[in-house]
Amino acid sequence: MISRLGVVLLAPMFTLWCAYALAEDNPMDIASNTTQSVLDSMPDVIFYKDLTGIYRGGNSAWEKLLGKPRSEVIGKSDYDLFPHDVATSFSMYDREMLESGTLRKNKEMLTYPDGHTVWVETTKMPWLGRDGELLGVLGICREIFVNE
Repeated sequence: MISRLGVVLLAPMFTLWCAYALAEDNPMDIASNTTQSVLDSMPDVIFYKDLTGIYRGGNSAWEKLLGKPRSEVIGKSDYDLFPHDVATSFSMYDREMLESGTLRKNKEMLTYPDGHTVWVETTKMPWLGRDGELLGVLGICREIFVNE
């Protein structure tokens, strides 16, 4: 029979063993979870969209801005999530960046679900795959001024 000390020592080792066993089955899950954890640790709004303007991911600051969990936002476009004039502006900046193929910055005002607004500098750049293929738009919004 295993003593209490044995259980205390074996339980963490068993947990690690299970994690490694799962990683061997699908190491991309651990990499994906780590990448999402890194993104969620950043205070700036981070998002990425495919070439058709459909959101494919973002961080927890992005969820807060939208007032919805990412599971309800992935697969939607700006026109599904923002007023028409705002969506048109976002889409125009996306198009300009994609046509130039270079990093672009612009200033814009964002409104949170609770009504408070912030000024941000939005940086948009090409979202590239491992092979350098253009996948879409990667955006980062950094607050520069808060309206009171």
